[in-house]
Amino acid sequence: MKRALISGLLALLSACTVAAQNKGYKPEMPVVKSAEMPLYPHLARMARIEGTVRMEVTTDGMAVTKIAGSGAHKLLLDAAEQNVRTWKLYRHKPQTFMVVFIYKLERPDVFGFVNPTLLLELPNRVEIRTKMHTVETTEAH
Repeated sequence: MKRALISGLLALLSACTVAAQNKGYKPEMPVVKSAEMPLYPHLARMARIEGTVRMEVTTDGMAVTKIAGSGAHKLLLDAAEQNVRTWKLYRHKPQTFMVVFIYKLERPDVFGFVNPTLLLELPNRVEIRTKMHTVETTEAH
């Protein structure tokens, strides 16, 4: 009797596990173990170009193998793609996932060079904020 009960419970557990795996299974997202720091492209900052880059990234289980980007100016697309190509990943199941890079400009508080603010929610979201480029004018007296 005990064996029949245990066998029945194991069969039920096995069926539930298979159902859970088949229904909405998503592999673990890759973990980025190192990457170059993403920066706002200098020319895009000078031209006051902002935007959101959406990229479909494919991996082979160890590295990024393919990137298809859209949704923003070419300067931003190129910078985002270059950054993703620097990503070193821990071993994972090969997969394709979406990555969003958000480039935002803010009004300057001070003139001169400023460091960007980065928000990294790797591997799905990168936000880069920096101050707008300012042009200092001097009046002739």
